[in-house]
Amino acid sequence: MISTLLPIASIALKLGSYLLSSNAQAQPAPEPVQEERLPPTVQSLFQRLGVKDADSEQNRSAINHFMSELLQTLGQENNGQSLPQAINTARSQLANGTQSTRLDALQSELATLKGTLGNSDLNLDQLLGAFKQTLPNGKGEGVGKLLNASA
Repeated sequence: MISTLLPIASIALKLGSYLLSSNAQAQPAPEPVQEERLPPTVQSLFQRLGVKDADSEQNRSAINHFMSELLQTLGQENNGQSLPQAINTARSQLANGTQSTRLDALQSELATLKGTLGNSDLNLDQLLGAFKQTLPNGKGEGVGKLLNASA
């Protein structure tokens, strides 16, 4: 039985030593991936909110992160609602002071974003209202279809 396993063990040793020696060679560092430009609707949303250079490299990353958190929060908070309905519900909770811990966390994310953007006037209700205005009125149109799928 050992004699039948010996050739397999030999192959495994050769393969293992080859893999170890190929990993030890210097490999070029991967080039940093530059994030894609912000979609025009997101750029115009933040420009309307007073962010002059929304698509700069520093701002782009922060805005993409925040918008991802926003869509995830709206999707988790308002399961089964359309995105405009989810925005209305979130704005209502903010106005009544009954927001959930997810919306509290989103406000914390907004505070971080405001620090990055240097915009201290921005608030979550204002952002949600402006965001809702960017959505098309018809079902399944343009960016609304994409955002509903994300939420």
